[in-house]
Amino acid sequence: MSANKKKPYAMILAGYDKFDLMTKRKHKKEIREAYGEDIFLGENKFLYILDGKPIIQYVIDSVYNAKKNGRRIYDKIYIYNDIKSLSSAMDISKYDNLVLRQMTDSVAGHWKDIYGLIEYGQRVDVFFGDTPRVTSEDVEYIYDEFGKILGKERDHRGVLIHNIYNIVESTDLTDNWLEHRIRRIKYGKNKGKLKHFVGFKDFQARVGNAGTFLKHPSLDDIIEHKPLNFLYNIRKALTPSSFSHIMYHLWKAKKFNLIMQIKNRRIDTIPYHDTVIEIIEYLYKIDLSNYGGMIFHVKKNASHWENDIDGPADLMAFQKKFNEIKGKHK
Repeated sequence: MSANKKKPYAMILAGYDKFDLMTKRKHKKEIREAYGEDIFLGENKFLYILDGKPIIQYVIDSVYNAKKNGRRIYDKIYIYNDIKSLSSAMDISKYDNLVLRQMTDSVAGHWKDIYGLIEYGQRVDVFFGDTPRVTSEDVEYIYDEFGKILGKERDHRGVLIHNIYNIVESTDLTDNWLEHRIRRIKYGKNKGKLKHFVGFKDFQARVGNAGTFLKHPSLDDIIEHKPLNFLYNIRKALTPSSFSHIMYHLWKAKKFNLIMQIKNRRIDTIPYHDTVIEIIEYLYKIDLSNYGGMIFHVKKNASHWENDIDGPADLMAFQKKFNEIKGKHK
């Protein structure tokens, strides 16, 4: 079977950092300052039980059962977590295409691992293991939407797109189960804007917890040198250390206009895109002139993608909703 005819793979990211006590305390302090609440740090949150099942099993079921023309979409589903713990928490034998990989590295390291297992022209859709609201219908929708873009559409530079990341806009978060995350800035020039959302010129957004890539030579360097770790930190830019790190690189690159856009929460998408590429090229000494990536705005069931379980408050909110739903069906 030729590479471009091979069925796509799915990757479910469920890795977590293991901190020493002092580092964990430092991170907890930063998280409280940025978000006002605790999140799970150094813990395998993906195996916490939600209404009788591990959190990650909801995602596995949705990806496993997603179909196109009556057939399951994904030839294989790769999961990056602790193999022994995951195998003990659920019966993986009922999933005939599940491949467990020991988490040994960063998010970018897991991308690099699966990239080495596929052929050019083959596609991998990426999901996060802490989004239990995502359904098979959601997966089927995102599969179709990504398929309209990958290797077909071009970015504003005219480069073919082989890599996509999801985001969700605040106005699309109807049926939101995590209302405690919706906090507005009380004072200053950004009064009224959402605290924990990235402020673009025309919208406010959060990460949509999915993405995709089509293996192509233009991705080789970006996978090999792991700048995805830098991109992954951008999504955590509200923590003081990450935010300072990003601002440092913007300052070094003399991107003063973008610094002001970030502070004013009015980021212009195209300069933002170009600046991120320029900084990665500078930091990692690689050429991304042929790399095409884009941000995809999820419009259908946006809350399903944004509602991930980061901490105890989120888990409690999810369980409360499950109890309410069961109560309505009695």
